[in-house]
Amino acid sequence: MKGARLCIEYRLKLKTPVHIGTGVGGAGFLDSYTYRENGIPIIPGSTIKGRLRAAVRALAGAGMYGEAGICRGSDDCSCLECLIFGRAEYRKGCLCFDDARPVQEEDEHWLGVRSGIGIDRYRRVARDGALYTVETAGGENLVYRGRISGAVPEVYREQVIAVLKDAFAYNYSLGFGKSRGLGWFQTEIMEEKQECSTP
Repeated sequence: MKGARLCIEYRLKLKTPVHIGTGVGGAGFLDSYTYRENGIPIIPGSTIKGRLRAAVRALAGAGMYGEAGICRGSDDCSCLECLIFGRAEYRKGCLCFDDARPVQEEDEHWLGVRSGIGIDRYRRVARDGALYTVETAGGENLVYRGRISGAVPEVYREQVIAVLKDAFAYNYSLGFGKSRGLGWFQTEIMEEKQECSTP
């Protein structure tokens, strides 16, 4: 099957600060640091890919894409989810998801700290030792820009673009603390480019 080059650039406009953790806690004040590259908080491509994959799976499960959207779970599955994102341990997807970086690479004035406490659901009081602090990045109107690129079989090209647009529209938050108001965003621009520029 002939592959057609595809390059999509998107922008995520934050509505609230976001926390994409490193999985490493700090000694002392911070329990979880924000993921950074060269000191600049970024949203890893794997996070974007995971959120979009979950959205495509939910939309396909609701029947949005008919029979072509339902994953059969077999080695030779050709559903949209497997085509775009790949199958675990079997084959890679046709698209690569680059890290999303802030458009305004200013100093660290948009880094913050969010504290919280765990509540015991049965006693309805604060749990012992459940106070936590996480580092957050951004806030209202900070824009992250990212790119999705790869080679898609020509017959699926338009459908893949439509599915990705649906998946972005389905998502409204990412990262830690979504139910606590962190990581809410709006997809500002999602457009196809003729040529992929260097990120």
